[in-house]
Amino acid sequence: MPEVKNKCDAFASLYASLPYCNGQVSLPGCRARVYFIPKRDIVKWPKLKMADATDMKSIAVYDGNFTLAADKNWKYIDLIDGENEPKSEQVGAFGSFHFSNTATLVIPGTEEEQAGLITLLNNEDTVFLVQQRNGKARVFGSEAFLAQLKPSQNWGKGTSDSNNTTLEITAEDMAPAPFYPGEIVCDGGVTYMGSDGSLKETTDEGNA
Repeated sequence: MPEVKNKCDAFASLYASLPYCNGQVSLPGCRARVYFIPKRDIVKWPKLKMADATDMKSIAVYDGNFTLAADKNWKYIDLIDGENEPKSEQVGAFGSFHFSNTATLVIPGTEEEQAGLITLLNNEDTVFLVQQRNGKARVFGSEAFLAQLKPSQNWGKGTSDSNNTTLEITAEDMAPAPFYPGEIVCDGGVTYMGSDGSLKETTDEGNA
């Protein structure tokens, strides 16, 4: 009988060497600003290539932009620099392994605005874009999974203690906090690029 070839090896051909160059710097932590939007305001998600990728570098990278509902834009939250911790780890069982992406984000203050924000977010399925130090945006939130959010506030005891609001995000996904190099459209027609955090350059007046 003819040999039956296994066609279930889509990722096998994408393996490549992963060299490290002397002098290369990989800075820890994240930038002190994150972007967020309720999942219900996302009309269409960009494509996460996975096995359709052409090389190892693009497997965990979104292709395209988020399409948002009319008059909806990304909002931002400014954080306390150096107090935030994003990370990813494997969860599930063999054949169903995927990733749990978590982020602890610390917001200065416990005033009306901070209390109002976490009240709104408390029962909302929300997508967050957390920026690496080099400006690359990573996605915490998935089209397929519910993102869990645990907000808290700490007023502190004495004048030397911290007074802040904390968001603990847990978002399962098929990839470890996928990269999003696309557009981050914010209020006022301002658009940043998820590839490096830069302001998008435009040639047409009135477009961002």
